[in-house]
Amino acid sequence: MAGVLIRMKLTVMWRTATGPRASYVLGGAVLGLAAALATIAVATLEPEQPGTLLDLLAVVLATWALGWMLAPAYGGQPVIRPEHFALEPIPRRRLAAALLGTALVGIPAAVTLVAFLALPVFGARLGAVPLLVALPGVALQLALVVVLSRLAAVMFGALSRSRAGGAVSALITAVMLVAASSGWIVLVALDALLETGFSRAFSLIVRTLPSGWAAVAVDASSRSDWLMTVLPLVGLALLVALLAVAWTRSIGPQRLARTVVRGSPAGRAVPRGIAASGATMAVLVKELRSWLRDPVRMQSLVVAPAFAVLTCLVPVLFDSTAFLPFAGALCALMGAVTATNLYGQDGTALWLTLLTPGSERPDVRGRQLAWLAVFAPMTAVITVAGLAAAGHADLWPWALAATAALLGGGAGLLPLVAIDQLVPGPDPREHKDAPLDHGDVTGPAFVMLILALGTALPALGTVALGAALDVEALRWLGVPAGVVSGVLAFTLLGRAAYRGLERRGPELLFLMRAGREHQAPPGAETSAIEAMSRSRRRLLWSSLVVGCIALFPQAVVPAAMKLSGDVARVWFLALYVPGPWQWPTIAFMLTLGIAALALAWRLYAVEQRALRRRRSGSAGPARQTT
Repeated sequence: MAGVLIRMKLTVMWRTATGPRASYVLGGAVLGLAAALATIAVATLEPEQPGTLLDLLAVVLATWALGWMLAPAYGGQPVIRPEHFALEPIPRRRLAAALLGTALVGIPAAVTLVAFLALPVFGARLGAVPLLVALPGVALQLALVVVLSRLAAVMFGALSRSRAGGAVSALITAVMLVAASSGWIVLVALDALLETGFSRAFSLIVRTLPSGWAAVAVDASSRSDWLMTVLPLVGLALLVALLAVAWTRSIGPQRLARTVVRGSPAGRAVPRGIAASGATMAVLVKELRSWLRDPVRMQSLVVAPAFAVLTCLVPVLFDSTAFLPFAGALCALMGAVTATNLYGQDGTALWLTLLTPGSERPDVRGRQLAWLAVFAPMTAVITVAGLAAAGHADLWPWALAATAALLGGGAGLLPLVAIDQLVPGPDPREHKDAPLDHGDVTGPAFVMLILALGTALPALGTVALGAALDVEALRWLGVPAGVVSGVLAFTLLGRAAYRGLERRGPELLFLMRAGREHQAPPGAETSAIEAMSRSRRRLLWSSLVVGCIALFPQAVVPAAMKLSGDVARVWFLALYVPGPWQWPTIAFMLTLGIAALALAWRLYAVEQRALRRRRSGSAGPARQTT
């Protein structure tokens, strides 16, 4: 049965890996392979303190296990799932064994297997016996992360239909975003760790985690400590078996699921004192209830303050409080970024607005006011707390000006970007298997980030001018400048948003229903690029830009410099990394550039063939008529 399911999985993966999804799969595979090679590189390091390499390897393996556990929350659900066989008379144990077999086939499992080859590399440095011990360790480690991922998928599937699940997912997202944005600290501390090693408490923790047991067994075998060689491997095998049994018992009817109740008594849904008088106020009340009830909105509601506070607390670990005054501004910025797909989250309910004459303006204004009602109070509280905790009076004008400008700019840009960059996703009424399964909004989020920062430039420019001229009054003038720019952004950008909704409303509804943009029949002069959907066109141009930058300035030019001996670092990334890693970096950039350009060519070629088919199809009836 496992062979049948594996062939089914490969067929589904091949048929669905088209268009933008193919680019995501290719990009993920390249990044995953790079991470796997970096994991193997960790096993080749030579720290001064004994045991430090084992601790580093345990930390990296724990990171891989955490990634597998979090993948289901980000839409990384299995291709073949137990519910697909709910009506089939298949024994539960047999189905579970077959599904685990299919989980070991695919790009994630292959990339992870390459990463876990760090264990044999680590063992080979210690001797022939540790190398042999590492081989079963790789198999058990891979089985562990696969089973953990399946159990996490069950848990996240139950959480995806609740507000608690949205809050948990938001906290996870915030922590991962902070780790990604502050990852440079790890690189800064790596040299020091190689010299000093980890603390005994931290070393004990990472070695005690199941993800580090295989590495502990390999290290113990090098010291002929056979008890500590056998016990971790046996414990790892028993743990995998227990987790597999637990996952097997979870297959079947959803006992953890409950009916989705997005509402609650109206008296508790909206703060008292708000009366729904007029169309704008009606939308405001509806949006406030959505912010308090919808699990997807709950993620935006939690991730913004969590990310802001955690990001500003990271420098405190290094005795710096300079970022604390800007926690409120960062909260407002992330509140706009995480709510970018505001209309896409509502799904096809957009038709209610389109069928009500003149409702576009109050709909946009009501959404703007609701976003401000939700994020302005928490932003104000976080700003005051940050200013009081930091004590840097010279930073107050900067923080207050940025906060005021970003609140107004975020409220103005939110509906505009949501309409212009709408991303279709599952309707709120549809079943979801992951709390974060609501469309890929990475591109619109970056657009919102850049534009929102642009709305703060006038206010921050005023403060900077006052600081340059050493005029205190001019520095504080940046605060009212931020208020004025925020009000203008709210008014003018909101006007552009509801006019865009009036103009493009039917197109957006079609995009939500069909998952693609409406395309008119191509004319004789229509080019392949013009016939592309907006998303594919953006992907094409992005691939061209990334490919050209990675291939020529970051690969060909530094390679030519190293071969000629005339090296000038300038902005070439490969020339800034340590010597042994320069050629691998050049090779990676070369691969990335070729892959990006190949993707751009494939997008153009596929669209060109589709355009020819559409033209021949539309010309066929005309020829028959004549």
